[in-house]
Amino acid sequence: MFATNGMLDPEDSVILLIDHQSGLFNTVRDIAIPDLRNYVIAIAKTATMLNIPVITTASVPDGPNGPLIPEVHKYAPHAQYVPRTGQINAWDNPLFVEAIEKTGRKTVIIAGTLTSVCMAFP
Repeated sequence: MFATNGMLDPEDSVILLIDHQSGLFNTVRDIAIPDLRNYVIAIAKTATMLNIPVITTASVPDGPNGPLIPEVHKYAPHAQYVPRTGQINAWDNPLFVEAIEKTGRKTVIIAGTLTSVCMAFP
């Protein structure tokens, strides 16, 4: 275990990348899309470098929201994708919650595109 001095411990963390989808990126207005994409890539690369588990999910990837941006799994090839079966809120998907619990990690780092919808706690 890393000495964290109050910082995040990579050995006790899991990263959730929720709804980083090409179609949803087009709805973002408070940050430039290339910057948003680069931030997500940085998270994926950091997770890989620090061996932090990554769980991804997408809302209606075959519809207007589009697929996950390919850079997520390119730079975090160890990431586990959990499909959602119609749930908008990722927490409403039991398989998503189970995947998080199975990591045994206590620190959950969450990044999402439309956080008020895709990751509202139940």
